[in-house]
Amino acid sequence: MTCTEKFIDGIVGGLDLAASSKRCSGFAVININTMTLEATKCLYDDPDIVREVVESRVKILSVDAPLIEVPVYRAVDKLSRIRGYSVLPPTLGPMRKLVERAWRLKNTLEALGVEIIETHPRSVLKSSRAKNIRELLDIIGLKYSNISIEKLNRDQIDSIIAAIVAYCYSTKHCIDRVEAEDGLIYLIKPIKNV
Repeated sequence: MTCTEKFIDGIVGGLDLAASSKRCSGFAVININTMTLEATKCLYDDPDIVREVVESRVKILSVDAPLIEVPVYRAVDKLSRIRGYSVLPPTLGPMRKLVERAWRLKNTLEALGVEIIETHPRSVLKSSRAKNIRELLDIIGLKYSNISIEKLNRDQIDSIIAAIVAYCYSTKHCIDRVEAEDGLIYLIKPIKNV
């Protein structure tokens, strides 16, 4: 079974979720069939996020937020930090709100048939050894000519990185992960020599 047979329309997405609905949550969509970054935008409240994911026909959504019900410092967070990735503890002040929002959205979207995975975009850049988002897109082979990368904010860039993780997860070509008994954070394998 190929990745395009597995998922109708071959659409995956990335979400750089903000703790507050007053701040931009970056959202990006990649079409696996055409290997194209189709869109990125800022979304704000939960209904907008759910609607955009559903209307975009996203089957796998990679989220930059801890996907746990209760904010606790997990073994997977500790292992990530030991490996040199700068994940924030879910127990840290504003992270608590992010955990609550992420868990709520995860449950809503999974009930609608969307597979949700956790990632951490800054750790992805480090694990992939890419210098920046443009290099990551180029090495993976994704087209993005309709998107002006230099005009995007940090949330949109992180959402693109998260969407690339969903792409790698779907195609199984470049996916890596940090795994412990209480969680799984998806990253990207090294894609270039240092």
